[in-house]
Amino acid sequence: MLVIAEFMRSTLDYLRDLVAFDTRNGTGDEVACVAWLAEALSRFAPDQLIIKTVPRSRGKPDSAYVLAIWGAPKALLNVHIDTVPSGEGWTADPLELVEREDRVHGLGTSDIKGAAAAILGALGTATPRNVAVLLSGDEEAGSEVMPAIIRSGYLDGIERAVVCEPTSCRVGRAHRGMLAMHVRYTGPGGHSSLSDTVAAPLLSATQFCARLGDYRQDHLDFGVDPFKGLCVNIGEVTSDGAYNVIPTTASAKVSMRPPPGDHVAAREADMVAIARSASPDAEIDTIVAFAPFATRDISAFTGMFDEAVVDLPYWTEASMLSQAGINAIVYGPGNLEQAHRPDEYVALDQLYAAQARYAQVLGGALS
Repeated sequence: MLVIAEFMRSTLDYLRDLVAFDTRNGTGDEVACVAWLAEALSRFAPDQLIIKTVPRSRGKPDSAYVLAIWGAPKALLNVHIDTVPSGEGWTADPLELVEREDRVHGLGTSDIKGAAAAILGALGTATPRNVAVLLSGDEEAGSEVMPAIIRSGYLDGIERAVVCEPTSCRVGRAHRGMLAMHVRYTGPGGHSSLSDTVAAPLLSATQFCARLGDYRQDHLDFGVDPFKGLCVNIGEVTSDGAYNVIPTTASAKVSMRPPPGDHVAAREADMVAIARSASPDAEIDTIVAFAPFATRDISAFTGMFDEAVVDLPYWTEASMLSQAGINAIVYGPGNLEQAHRPDEYVALDQLYAAQARYAQVLGGALS
């Protein structure tokens, strides 16, 4: 383990700097982190270095990305640099890298700044050839940056992509999509003695949720293992009423995770129809509508990525790259159980393994 730790000293230095950047999605400064990453990438003499700021909706601060290109790239390494909020329960500052025996702790170490540091470390050992490195923000809540990158045309010509997420250095080949909605119902409100004749927004919201629950039940056997069912979730139902006051507003936040091969647009249409069946005046806001993912041709990665192949329980931006026609897999250090929790960590041996694999990609093994 000492040999690994010494070999990766520069990687851990990169990771320490990356963890120190507050990139908590929705509140942190992703633009500043991307600027630092652009400076780090510039030291490895890319033929092109593209840095862009991307505005976001819903009042969120701007995000950004940096794309480094060597030669005529056929392969792409992609890492998102934003994190989830740190929450309670940390035993040290979440923005400080802490080394403990065979692992390092800090916000984003597992998801997925460890991979970004491993790529920077790999650039110190490999000569990049016909490859691109994309470090991008806003993956954890909204994923508004990746569509902007795809629309830009900068990825035209890319045939294969490795999307870095915490897979315990296994090859992720498929995962569910994500569809989330906020549905609102309104009425004039009033005294509860008028409830037989006045519009009842909360009743409409609960009817919508109940009917969506029936839809879930009807599709429990849809799909194939390990992706059977639609994973319908009723996340929140709220109103401004009381037991003796008819609400003027009520809303429901719900989600669904369609399996690989399913069509998110069709599921979205079904959810809209169910919402309007409770009241035709429902106001519907689709929060996200992300397609499922399945690697287009995993044989294009065999011979180099010979690790165990797994199906993933979470959504990734590999879905968007695949929809754009790029053959993608998901691969990175860390795992889901370590991410999104207090004292998040990544094991040193996984950082080492990922760095070695990324060095091969940078050297042209997928190009």
